[in-house]
Amino acid sequence: MTDGLTISGLTITHLKQIGDERGAVYHFMNSDSHTFKGFGEAYFSKINTGVVKGWKFHHEAFQNFCVPFGRIKIVVFDNREGFESKGMINEIVLDDANNYTLLSMPPGLWYSFKCESESFSLLANIIDIKHDPKESQNLPLDTKKIPYDWGH
Repeated sequence: MTDGLTISGLTITHLKQIGDERGAVYHFMNSDSHTFKGFGEAYFSKINTGVVKGWKFHHEAFQNFCVPFGRIKIVVFDNREGFESKGMINEIVLDDANNYTLLSMPPGLWYSFKCESESFSLLANIIDIKHDPKESQNLPLDTKKIPYDWGH
């Protein structure tokens, strides 16, 4: 499902939370999920309040993001040749309390994200290949190559 997304290949999947007075279980991904492309590694990224991370680009990695704690705004920019969505930007808010979803992102897209919680947030990511620093690129937040202003 796209949930209003305009960038080709970017998908949102609504996830389940099962809670009671003892706590909760937060579903993330199953091996038979339509966005599961294989397992390379899983990790958490802790982002402090107001901090923006990015811009990041992966040549090969298919990523699956969810936020099990906090609220994060993710901005995705499509600069891929041959795609109708080239030049488009999507802003997606992942939030454990109000929008517990999975954002699945194919390779070839630039992204950046910001913690919008009063305290830190956790971004969980399952990618289909093992981390390889040669497979990704970074740009500064104030780059002119991406038409988005984080206000810094």
